[in-house]
Amino acid sequence: MTVIQKGFSLVELMVALGILAIVAAFALPAYVSYTDTAADGQLVSNISTMRPFQEDFFLRNGNYAVNLADNAAIDAAIGWQPRDNDGITYSIAAGDGTTYSVTAVSPNGVTICRVYPANNPCP
Repeated sequence: MTVIQKGFSLVELMVALGILAIVAAFALPAYVSYTDTAADGQLVSNISTMRPFQEDFFLRNGNYAVNLADNAAIDAAIGWQPRDNDGITYSIAAGDGTTYSVTAVSPNGVTICRVYPANNPCP
């Protein structure tokens, strides 16, 4: 009587593992890129919520609130607070007199800067 063995040989398992490694080599950088883009989008979204507070300050005072170095200073000057307390630090710097720039720095080092009211990236 002959014995029939069932299962995979070592060569078949190594080929499957090699194919999996090749697929992972392409997928991992794409995944990292997507997560970085999502982090950038979150920062830009948070910064854009500050704009109405700045416009209100401008209407009341004739100029934008500038030279605000952290979240507490921004809250005291214009009343804006971030949606979440996720460790992101915001600052507002002076522009050319008619503009201001907002910079957001996340805890993992991602930095986004926008110039308002035009909503352009910082130079």
